[in-house]
Amino acid sequence: MAAAISLYTQVNTPERGRGLLTIVPMRPLAYVVSLALALSALAQNAVDTKAVDRVMLATMKAWQIPGAAVAIVKNDRVVYVAAYGVKDLSTNQPVTVDTLFQIASTSKAFTTAALAMLASDGKLTFDDPVRQHLEYFRLSDPCADQMVTIRDIVSHRTGLSRHDELWDNTPLTREQVIRAMGEVALTKPFRTSYQYQNIMFITAGEVVAHASGMSWDDFVRTRIFAPLQMTRTVTSDADWNAADHASGYHYDWKKDRITAQRPIDTTTIGAGGAVKSSARDMGNWLRFQLADGMFNGVQLVDPALLTETKMPNTVIRLENLTRDTHPETNLLAYAMGWNVQDYRGELLVSHSGALNGFRTHVDLLPRRQAGFVILSNLGRGMALVALRNALADMLTLKPARDWNAYYLMVDRKADEKEEKAKQDRKAARKPATTPSRPLDAYIGTYSNKAYGDVKITRAKDQLVLEWNRLLIPLEHFHFDIFTAESELDEVDEEVAFDLTKDGDVESLTFFGETFRRSAPPSNP
Repeated sequence: MAAAISLYTQVNTPERGRGLLTIVPMRPLAYVVSLALALSALAQNAVDTKAVDRVMLATMKAWQIPGAAVAIVKNDRVVYVAAYGVKDLSTNQPVTVDTLFQIASTSKAFTTAALAMLASDGKLTFDDPVRQHLEYFRLSDPCADQMVTIRDIVSHRTGLSRHDELWDNTPLTREQVIRAMGEVALTKPFRTSYQYQNIMFITAGEVVAHASGMSWDDFVRTRIFAPLQMTRTVTSDADWNAADHASGYHYDWKKDRITAQRPIDTTTIGAGGAVKSSARDMGNWLRFQLADGMFNGVQLVDPALLTETKMPNTVIRLENLTRDTHPETNLLAYAMGWNVQDYRGELLVSHSGALNGFRTHVDLLPRRQAGFVILSNLGRGMALVALRNALADMLTLKPARDWNAYYLMVDRKADEKEEKAKQDRKAARKPATTPSRPLDAYIGTYSNKAYGDVKITRAKDQLVLEWNRLLIPLEHFHFDIFTAESELDEVDEEVAFDLTKDGDVESLTFFGETFRRSAPPSNP
């Protein structure tokens, strides 16, 4: 795929002359001094744009990325913004620096910035109990339920595992999803471990709504997007669909093929991942973060409180794939909406995002007063880690490394490990087994307090699972275990039925959760 480049380059000077070096008449000595100062400022902000283009295009080619955009900031100036490739493979329309991408989980830092603003306003503190602002919020563990704070829910340390199925496969509202989480068990002791949790950020967004008196969407629009002149940035799917936006794509590594990603609605994920933005707009977001909450001379948030969002709270263990992903890192932690780590001797504050076939990386190098954002429309996360490292190396003057070769190896290793696990499971199947009961005995409605109802129906000689928008035929695996597999829905789950000692079907397990039959089983 030939990747076209469209560029918007902003060369800023002390005169801020819309990309021009503005020279005013003055006495010769003053002229020389002012010109020297201007050239010095330009040198400090200089970025090798041709090198950036080479890295971007080489990475896009290596990973087959259709379209991408980048913005780079140094010393409170957007020094380079560029767009590459196409936003849609069916139309081949080029990406521009104003094309919207879904920035996914990099939205989380907008939510913690909103919390910092509300803390600046005296409306809350990071260590307030969550229930002080959301009376319906609960955790199933009594101790954790009494102690959990705003800081806990935005630091991924509540002890809850992901449960993303509750927001990406259901019609539940934000409040309903939060209430549902009160019914699920913690899988780690409270405040002991890092477990990434999107729904706790949905919760944080509702805390913003309660404390501010407006929705999370309205708050970030009026208090962040507007003052930062992020004029194209939106949160709603309706606004996204009406704007100039890219299309997301999925990569099938076994077939070496790119296909259109079926998008899911982002209304419910909200504060955890619903922001859609452009490279040009995100440049202003980087400036705001690197300037401790100041933008164009206006302080929008208490700098100490914004800095607090970047202070480490939860250690992330460097093992397995995480270790492979961060070969140049010794310590990695989660703050509030940000990862904090060392990278080749530099402080790096960053976050990635993945949703609907889009991948995003936002990276800050605070000691260098530099940062960048990478937006792409292909769901291959390691590609953006390769780009992140390459750009960080440029900005910190570190020796270059072939990060594409390294991360292509890591990516393939992870894919092959996942495939081997699937094949091992298939090899463990007991052949020539049948279900304990006739298929009609499994038909019925099964309920779970958090996940609602699963219906098992029958279509000819096959059971079918119905749960919210999912409708998946079940394949018999062995004994009373079936598989629910749908490539379109990105579901590959085991469905195991449990029987009483009398042989009645009483429950099933799906998504690792137990659903109990809500009516007495029939006796066919």
